[in-house]
Amino acid sequence: MAEGFVNFYLQRLDTLLLQEAESFSGFEDEVQRIMGMLREIGSFSAESGSTAETDAASWVRELKDIINEMDDSVDRFIIQMDTHSGSEQKKLIDSFSHELQKTSSCLAETVLVHRTRKLNSSIKGEKREDENIHGMDEGETSASYSSSKLQYKNLPYQLQICFAYCCIFPENYWINKGRLIRLFIAEGLIQGKAGEVIEDIAQENINELINLGMLQVADHPGNGIKLVVPSHHREVCLHQIKEEEFQTACPNSDSSLPLTVRCVSIHSDMKQVESVLSKVRSRSLFLFGNRGSSEDNWNWLNLYGSKFLRVLDLEDSKIKHLPDEVGDLMHLRYLGLKQTDISELPERLGNLRALQTLDIRRCGNLKAVPNEVLNLLRLRHFKMFKNIGIGGMSIPIGIGRIKSLQTLTGIYAGDGIARELGSLIQLRRLGVMDVNEDDVSELFVSVTKMRELLCLSLQAKHAFHRGTLTLLESFIPPPLLRKLRLEGILERIPNWLGLMERLTCLRLGYSHLSENPASVLQHLPNLKILSLWHAFDTKQIGKEFCRAGGFPKLEDLTIASHVLEEWTELVEGAVPSLKFLHMRNCLRLRMLPEGLQFITTLKQLSLLPLLNDHEERLRPDGGEENYKIKHIPQVKFITMSAVNQIALHSRGVVKKEE
Repeated sequence: MAEGFVNFYLQRLDTLLLQEAESFSGFEDEVQRIMGMLREIGSFSAESGSTAETDAASWVRELKDIINEMDDSVDRFIIQMDTHSGSEQKKLIDSFSHELQKTSSCLAETVLVHRTRKLNSSIKGEKREDENIHGMDEGETSASYSSSKLQYKNLPYQLQICFAYCCIFPENYWINKGRLIRLFIAEGLIQGKAGEVIEDIAQENINELINLGMLQVADHPGNGIKLVVPSHHREVCLHQIKEEEFQTACPNSDSSLPLTVRCVSIHSDMKQVESVLSKVRSRSLFLFGNRGSSEDNWNWLNLYGSKFLRVLDLEDSKIKHLPDEVGDLMHLRYLGLKQTDISELPERLGNLRALQTLDIRRCGNLKAVPNEVLNLLRLRHFKMFKNIGIGGMSIPIGIGRIKSLQTLTGIYAGDGIARELGSLIQLRRLGVMDVNEDDVSELFVSVTKMRELLCLSLQAKHAFHRGTLTLLESFIPPPLLRKLRLEGILERIPNWLGLMERLTCLRLGYSHLSENPASVLQHLPNLKILSLWHAFDTKQIGKEFCRAGGFPKLEDLTIASHVLEEWTELVEGAVPSLKFLHMRNCLRLRMLPEGLQFITTLKQLSLLPLLNDHEERLRPDGGEENYKIKHIPQVKFITMSAVNQIALHSRGVVKKEE
């Protein structure tokens, strides 16, 4: 445990020395001396097996207290140096030097004490075992609890802190995987490795927790990966992080919070925030379940405790404005405003020099971002999506100077932006909306330069209302591209699409093709997720949809069509890996394909909606088509009559309220 914690903090100091070189000028030797002591601690702490468990735990707590105090000192020094000048800065430098010397002395003392305990234990021949080898406290009798606790304790420290962070979210909360990756990085929970992108390392950690069963996938990949913490693992984790004062939820404003709390989640409203941040120096603040106005509840931004925040996640809250004072949160790395009621961003947002993630998807009437965002030179993930008009967000010329950007989504590429995107060759995810014919040539030239691009989304202007998406045959997709989304009418499937061997996920939306796209797509060797959303206008699909062996790795298929009436036949051996089949908005579909019964890999079939007479034919008690679906473990449907009843009820409620 100590080794992992020490290595974790060593990485933070290394990062700070690089990012805050000006603030640490003159302190390099003292900081390196402390880092040397920490490395020494990390090297021998792994050998402390002969020391009694209780002594080891006590020593780890002492070590954490010292390191957490230094963490506070470092953050405090950076904050104060930014707000003072002249002789005041000289006093701060002297004070910080004294604090570093104090930290060195405390580390030396705790190392000496630990070595003495270890020596005494060796001399006496003590080899005390844990009083409860399974780690169960008195009164704990659940076998699953015991197993979960042992599993948690056996995790490497890096995975322990990542898993503990997942328990910040409310019980049964669906956590978006991408959001979790960005939060891990903002919190500094991920140790970088030479030659690897830190987002990939974070994803590896999450995948490992999924493989261990400590995180579960709550939704199928077609809707994006959502994760949830199983209840028995959550119970164990909450017990552990309460002991370690890692985080706390605040059910009421009278909650008693230890000063060492690093992460606070509030599950009611922002009125509690001022009370909480007046007591602690939290690094993260989450607001869940807020449904009230908060226009007059921003006084906490002026509290000294707020200045330590690295994460401010207000997603799904009903805040209506963001005050200028948010620009004073100089340590802030993550600002989550998704699905709030904010319609304008403050100019001082550009002061957030440490910001890595800015998520402003579906924010009120927000239509453009201020020029000051160009000052956010450490920004890695800039996620946008307009609420009103479902068009691209206007961004300022100069966006190409933010060379750290990994994600840029929901943008409008007109007014010269399409050409400037060519400067962002490091992008891994790009989403462009309101694509028009005038910008296509420059846009595709820019995209071709993005050799690291993994995900690309292009949406035509008025895509949902027969807007045309122009694709150039001369386009050469970036070599690593895995996910592609195309929204708008397509004249035909471009030849290059059938050559994208790395492609794993594809959505064709509102393409209204007259030709069968599957004739090309079924040859893609790694395609796992395919959504044909009003992509193919035909009344009947037959065996020509897919040959035997076609779509060899496809696991998730979605078809939506207002035109389709019959799917008559599916060749035996087609889509051999299919797990999820979704028929959505197929308002006229009255026949499922013969041959569906041969797809033994299917786990779920959803028919939303389902014609009433078709439901009769699929019934298990004599339905003539039931043999096609009886092998599928989960069949979900809503009949047309049920849909109509829901619609009538909704209109009735609205009428009554009026």
